[in-house]
Amino acid sequence: MTAAQAYALLAVVTIIWAGNYPVAKAGLSELSPITLTATRALVTAPALVAVVRAMYGPLPTFVRRDYVAFTVISFAGLVGNTTMWYWGMQYTTPINAGILGSASPVLVTVVSALWLRDHFSWRNLVGIVLTALAVMITVARGSFEVLRALTIHRGDLIILAAQFLWAAYTLYSRATRSTLPPAVVQAGAYVISAAALTPLALLERPWPMLRHAGWAGWGAVIYAALFGTVSHIWYYQCVRVVGPGRAAVFTNLSPFLVIALSWLTLGEPIHWYHLAGATIVIAGVALATAR
Repeated sequence: MTAAQAYALLAVVTIIWAGNYPVAKAGLSELSPITLTATRALVTAPALVAVVRAMYGPLPTFVRRDYVAFTVISFAGLVGNTTMWYWGMQYTTPINAGILGSASPVLVTVVSALWLRDHFSWRNLVGIVLTALAVMITVARGSFEVLRALTIHRGDLIILAAQFLWAAYTLYSRATRSTLPPAVVQAGAYVISAAALTPLALLERPWPMLRHAGWAGWGAVIYAALFGTVSHIWYYQCVRVVGPGRAAVFTNLSPFLVIALSWLTLGEPIHWYHLAGATIVIAGVALATAR
């Protein structure tokens, strides 16, 4: 894959991820976060293994570094980040979640500078400050009184916490020593995710939820299982080509896509602080990830 192809693929991935915000919000009205994530893993894991076998033939003999990659990507990605993200989405709006999630490239840049020793410039620092400002405007809903009284939505805080796991997922995708194709790594990660999440989902006795779920619940599962899985494989491939910082910068488009899609599909109200936060976070991420 060339750099130009990777950038084109990242644009498609960004659109798919933006659509996941309103779809997930609708699905959470019928399914709990853990059941939604576990069902997604159970639907996806066997399908992905079948696709991998069709693409590459019999599965290779895995070595220790491969099992480490499966486990880390599983727990940083689907088990950790995705489950926490669904949990946060229960208590906030898709628009807020979209803006806060778009700050993740800045966290990737900071951790990358500390862990992988990527170069860090004064422009990056300005970008970090701007992104922090965008986050404050969003979680405060444009009100200084909210910050002063610390009456911040817990959903916003959970979404922010989930970004640390996303940073680990992104950076480990670059640093992993596994030489397996991205699709094989994702298949292994989904198998582990299904094994880890299913017992947790069974604890909440999900059968009534699953039985009564309609288009919103099953639509969220299918959207995430199909488009979400494919987009993560593509993202994983692109990270290997262009690096985590440049890959993450494509999520710059996400805030305005999420705002538009949430308004069109769910009728979510758009406030001035959403537009301000989205604009500032784009400028902040662009500077924070500049090289």
